[in-house]
Amino acid sequence: MRAAEAMGDFGPTVTSSQNRWVKLARSLQRRKARYTERAFLVEGVRLLTDALDAGAVPSVLFIDAEKEHSALTELATAAHARGARVIPVTSALLRSIADTETPQGVVGIVPFPELGERGDIGAGATAPLFLIADGIRDPGNLGTLLRAALGAGAHGVYVTAGTTDPFAPKVVRAGMGAHFRLPIAYLDWRAPAPHIAGIATRIAATGDAETVYDAIDWTAPACVIIGSEAEGLSPAAREFATGTARIPLAGGLESLNAAMAGTVILFEAARQRRARELRGEGETISVHTRHKA
Repeated sequence: MRAAEAMGDFGPTVTSSQNRWVKLARSLQRRKARYTERAFLVEGVRLLTDALDAGAVPSVLFIDAEKEHSALTELATAAHARGARVIPVTSALLRSIADTETPQGVVGIVPFPELGERGDIGAGATAPLFLIADGIRDPGNLGTLLRAALGAGAHGVYVTAGTTDPFAPKVVRAGMGAHFRLPIAYLDWRAPAPHIAGIATRIAATGDAETVYDAIDWTAPACVIIGSEAEGLSPAAREFATGTARIPLAGGLESLNAAMAGTVILFEAARQRRARELRGEGETISVHTRHKA
């Protein structure tokens, strides 16, 4: 069966760029529209399948009706069963919606995840661990940091002013599903959430710190603060931090990029917490927060 025939169950193939849903999707390429609509674009079979598995159901799913791929039909059927509006479109129209040059044949509009109210992120968690991304402007670095935070068992990520939009398409792709499982919020340095401000171990990564990152007790409630490669930590981040730490480097290397530095420190925290659990000194820390269905 050809893809166009398989998509027939979802209605006629849309060919006009003036279709209301197509216009909405294209508007979400802009940050302002994403926050007005409280939705973002997700591309690719793997990432959208991961979204469904996490309970993040697209409100609209655009499928390339000209591609012959069973995985597209399976994804469309699964999304439709969960309440998504499935819209077959031409290849040209899908390319106008997608952010990538060669889209995989599917783009979804996904509502912003509701993974906890902004003031409640991490509330009640055992030894909460947070990542604060301070002025990270490279989408790949931010997406990788989100992915690392999820993998290391962080309870949430805060981004500050000057940081690239965590729901921008390139960040979403680099995050590899972290957006659907990890609370992400904005941090106002002037009024940080009480559960963040109340954490005593707020460590900023810097190259000139006296303390080495693995000499810190990461089993206590902690915040890891990572600044941009180009500009470093903002003055507000330095003031908020209760300490600094560096990663020793060999071979004459001066620094790691922001994503690598954050990953190293986050997984040191995970290593210490796992070792403590094995010693029976604390409760098991949740690996990640699931998306509400």
